[in-house]
Amino acid sequence: MKLYHHTKSEHLPSILKDGLNPNSSGIVYLSPLKAGVINDTNVILEVETGDLELTAFEDCREWEVLCWGRILPENISVESER
Repeated sequence: MKLYHHTKSEHLPSILKDGLNPNSSGIVYLSPLKAGVINDTNVILEVETGDLELTAFEDCREWEVLCWGRILPENISVESER
């Protein structure tokens, strides 16, 4: 499944090298929405989640999906950047 991760462009080199690492709760926040703010400080990444465990709660599934675990760099591409 393809989802999107919105982040600051300053994080891009690290993400493309090491992937997206989960927070202290074990979660990487993703979105089914590609649209977002694109400017000098933001970037949208396309993420192929493959067989990673995903959770989407009914009240926010249209804009937020929780991914449980690390997303490898080979599953990440830059969708939009400025």
